[in-house]
Amino acid sequence: MKNKRYLKEYQVGERFTGFFVLRKKEMKSRKDGDPYLVLEFGDRSGRLSGNVWDDAKTLYHDLKVGGVVRLRGMITTFRDEPQVSVERVRSATDKDVYDVKDLLPALDDDVGELLGQLQDVVKTVSNPPLQKLLDLFFSNQDFLDKFKTAPGGKLWHHACLGGLLKHTLSVLRICEAAAREYPLVDRDLLVTGALLHDVGKIYEFEYRTFIDYSDQGRLHGHIVIGERMVADKIGQINDFPDELRDRLLHLMLSHQGRQEYGSPVVPKMLEAIILYFADDMDAKADGFSRIIKQQRESGKRWSDWVHLLDRFIFLGEEGEKT
Repeated sequence: MKNKRYLKEYQVGERFTGFFVLRKKEMKSRKDGDPYLVLEFGDRSGRLSGNVWDDAKTLYHDLKVGGVVRLRGMITTFRDEPQVSVERVRSATDKDVYDVKDLLPALDDDVGELLGQLQDVVKTVSNPPLQKLLDLFFSNQDFLDKFKTAPGGKLWHHACLGGLLKHTLSVLRICEAAAREYPLVDRDLLVTGALLHDVGKIYEFEYRTFIDYSDQGRLHGHIVIGERMVADKIGQINDFPDELRDRLLHLMLSHQGRQEYGSPVVPKMLEAIILYFADDMDAKADGFSRIIKQQRESGKRWSDWVHLLDRFIFLGEEGEKT
């Protein structure tokens, strides 16, 4: 039976005390010039902001972003949005007892089972150079440990531990279905692209106490990181065909579809356009699903405005499929 309650489970008016990760801190000034702090707290359920009106300068220096804090407060609302009324906050100490797993969102799925399903598909690739390439990745335990743990995103889609694995498997299944539907598709190339398209995310994100971009992730991005990883492994395979290399790397570089979305090139191959739409569909479907789960409640049929998509999302009734 679950005893632990998480931040987003508390109701308006409830007081609580617990350990949370400090995601953001910002010093601001009131109208009279006195400083106050805007803090953002999080755990595996989500994140909420709160203001600290007293001892702002001292707390600003004492509290570290990414650190764990002991928070006592109450859930209130501001402009119809829940927030924390902070009563007391301090950095956690070595004497405090908490579980870091409670701070990070994680898949409900069995990660080992998902990884087994993915590796079953790896075995179906019959093209020898591509099979050797996949083996260099998916037979490497260090890579697998990172791959099955890494998130698929920071906030929007698959933003949880194991999210990269879940997202990759979903994109892979969509691409397998497309390969059966369109006879001109090079199935092995498309499957390999689906398996490897986001491998750069194992270095794009950090996730010790909350999910954020690494320095490498911000400077280079997962597309460039992943393309380099794949090119490096290809360089370890004797006589890997140059044209096959160029085609696979094109899938890596174009899988986000547009240059303004981070892709250095746009899709110019059948397999590339399929991979782009499979990736985009799974990301948006997961993002929609997350919002529906979070915001669906009795009597509420539409979500709050989703700025990333410039629209509301229809929620339907609880228990109803939208």
